[in-house]
Amino acid sequence: MNKLSLVKIRPDQNYVAYFLTMACNLRCPYCINIHNGGLRHGNASGKKMTPGEWIRAADRLVLRDDLPLTLQGGEPTLYNGFYKIVSEVKRSIKMDLLTNMSFDVDEFIANVPVWRFKRKAPYAAIRASYHPGQNDIETLIKKTKKLQDAGFKVGIYSVLHPSSKVSGHILKIQERCARLGIDFRTKEFLGEWNGSIYGTYRYDGAACGKTMKMCECKTTEIIVGPGGDIYKCHSDLYGNRDPVAHILDGDLTAAEIGTFRECRHYGKCNPCDVKVKTNRLQIFGHTSVEIKNVRGL
Repeated sequence: MNKLSLVKIRPDQNYVAYFLTMACNLRCPYCINIHNGGLRHGNASGKKMTPGEWIRAADRLVLRDDLPLTLQGGEPTLYNGFYKIVSEVKRSIKMDLLTNMSFDVDEFIANVPVWRFKRKAPYAAIRASYHPGQNDIETLIKKTKKLQDAGFKVGIYSVLHPSSKVSGHILKIQERCARLGIDFRTKEFLGEWNGSIYGTYRYDGAACGKTMKMCECKTTEIIVGPGGDIYKCHSDLYGNRDPVAHILDGDLTAAEIGTFRECRHYGKCNPCDVKVKTNRLQIFGHTSVEIKNVRGL
C-alpha cells in the first residue's frame, strides 16, 4: 500500500466531490449526467474503489472549515459501503450529501453520525433532489422532517423545468414547504429543451455548441469518479475520458489538479461546468472552470 501525502486544498478551490457511484434508481430524461451522450441511467459499470480506498482518499484531504467533502453520484447511498465511509473517515472531514433520498431513513439515522453533516453554512449539508414524476414529494417531506427531528440539516432542491406545468407545480410545493419549515430551493434548467437552450453561461458556445473547438481550461473543483480517477470537468467525468490523476496517487497535490490543460471538447462542455452560479458561500457570479485561448480544431 503506497504512502499518501496530504492534499491541502487551495483557497481558490471551491468544491471537492467524490462520486461514489454513477448508478441511480431514477430515470429523469433531463439528467445532467447524460448531457451530450454521457453516462446513461444506471450505466455504472467499470472500475470502482472499495470503501477502504474511499476512506484513505478522504483521510488525505486537508479541508478548510468552509469547504466540505461532497458525496454524490448517481445516487451515492446506493454504494454498498456508504455507511462505512461516513462513519470511519477522520473526524475533521465534514461532508455534504447530494441525494434523491431513496434510502431508508431509520437506517440512515442509525448509521450516520449527525456531526459528520453538521457545519456552519448558508445551505443544508444534506440536499435532496425532487424530480416530479420520478420521486414522490410526500415521501420526501416525511423523510426530511424525520431527519430534521434527528438533528440533521436537510433541504430539498428541484430544477425549474421549462414546462409551465412542471415549474408551476414545483413553485406550489416550494410555498408548501416554507409553511412546513422546510428549506426548498430551485435551480435553473440547463441544456436544450424543445429546440431552445436554457441556462446562464459564462462562455458562448461552450455548452450545447454547434462547433467543436480547442481551448485551455482550468477547474476550481476536485472531481473524483467512482474508480478514483480525477477529472478536470464534469464533461470528462460523464464521458469517462482524459483523467488527469488518481486520488490515491502517492504524491498528488491540489496544485496539480488546478492547472490549465488543453481540451478538444469546447462546445460539448457540461452545462454545470460553464454556467454562472453561486459559490460555496452562496455568492452569485462563480463559474466552475476558467477557459482561455478558444480556437478551431
